[in-house]
Amino acid sequence: MLTILGGTDAGLVRKNNQDKYEYKVLGELLCYGVLCDGMGGTDCGQLASQTATDFVAQALERDLRPGMSEASLKGVMMSAAAGANALVFDTAAQNPGCAGMGTTLVVAVVSGESVYISSVGDSRAYHFGSQGQKQLTKDHTVVQMLLDVGEISQEEAAEHPKRHLITRAVGVMPQVEADFVEHPFLPGDVLLLCSDGLYNYAGSENMDAPALLTHLEKSVGAGSVDNLIELAKNIGGGGDNITAVLICREPAQPEEGA
Repeated sequence: MLTILGGTDAGLVRKNNQDKYEYKVLGELLCYGVLCDGMGGTDCGQLASQTATDFVAQALERDLRPGMSEASLKGVMMSAAAGANALVFDTAAQNPGCAGMGTTLVVAVVSGESVYISSVGDSRAYHFGSQGQKQLTKDHTVVQMLLDVGEISQEEAAEHPKRHLITRAVGVMPQVEADFVEHPFLPGDVLLLCSDGLYNYAGSENMDAPALLTHLEKSVGAGSVDNLIELAKNIGGGGDNITAVLICREPAQPEEGA
């Protein structure tokens, strides 16, 4: 059985929230989660993220079916990202004041024993299981490019002046390429989708596996992501919008007589 929890908060600095999310359980082992973080000014960022979130959620709910092959799932998810990109781009063209607006996008589909992730921008997906924590997405940012070529260290990246500049976003250009990855998703596993308002402001020590797992367990136990949101607000100062979506797979039940 799958359970999904989601929540968002404007934070302690910004008056408006440009983060949007949606999710739905479609079957015993089939669900999706979508998270977007808009950019391009308050109203335009909200328009971009809402447009993309709505489009992708509707496409997934329409096209996902139990037992789909990885190739079919990838086709559905990449098509949804491409369609969202085209719609946001066209919407910006029809609203001159929103020229250049865009949004990040991270999508998770759990199907059977696997989770499939597509992403554009710097919103992230983290997997938590018996083997520990793993970040499943790769940021499309200037800082990530510098890390990849070895020009800066992880420590320098955390304070780099261009750490917020993304290199790929939904809706900014006529076409965009989304990353795609598959990862096992077994009984007891948890997936976290989050905007940079969580992972940037929760503090690096709290995003380490043991500490973050503690917060995840509290959130799952409470049936709410408020614990994660408060972490970013109270410890990091809540300088950005904060959004989290947790997809949880129920632990395996012990066999009778075991």
